[in-house]
Amino acid sequence: MSWLIGIVLFLLLMLLITPVQIHLYYGRVGENDHIVVELSVWYRLIRRKYEIPMVFMKATEEGPEVVAKVETVQHKTKTKDKVQDLTRKQVNKWYHNYREVLERVHDMQPLFAKFLRRIHCTRLEWHTVMGAGQASETGALTGIIWAVKSMIVGAISNAISLRIIPSLSVQPVWNQAFIRTQFQCELHVILGHIFLVVFRLFIQLRKGRTRKWRTAPSEA
Repeated sequence: MSWLIGIVLFLLLMLLITPVQIHLYYGRVGENDHIVVELSVWYRLIRRKYEIPMVFMKATEEGPEVVAKVETVQHKTKTKDKVQDLTRKQVNKWYHNYREVLERVHDMQPLFAKFLRRIHCTRLEWHTVMGAGQASETGALTGIIWAVKSMIVGAISNAISLRIIPSLSVQPVWNQAFIRTQFQCELHVILGHIFLVVFRLFIQLRKGRTRKWRTAPSEA
């Protein structure tokens, strides 16, 4: 029986120290967007990829709506293909759920800030080719894009552990209106850190629910 417990503890330890690699890709050419999120463990032995090759906006009676075609790829085989609609009502529902969690977990921000510092970024590339049609407008837009990229990369470096020098470029096209951008990022995090933050979040949610129940006025 002791050897069975030893095997279980060994497997649990291996699971906790397993590194998770997250690859993010965003590309835009003209009005076409392509988003790829890939999760892998054990040097890509097990991996799952989500592709969103088509994203566009459409007008509805309830307001603007985002339509995305989502493909799930596993071991180079497409396992799921569906079209998702992101309405303003869904966004409001997510926001209210977030506010409810925030009310229950008062120290959620330091918890996530500490977790983000444990995420290591080993690749960060962002290249843009653009033109506004006129040289003067293109020159001004180039400076704005450089400033936006610098602010975003600075925010990323303050949130997570940046292990490399980011590769950034903005190439102007002076004689035509054109936009092409590619963003790639590789993140690494230990699976045990994910389990730990989920466990702490669960404990804080339970405490917040108990605190809310105790402070609620009793009914006659």
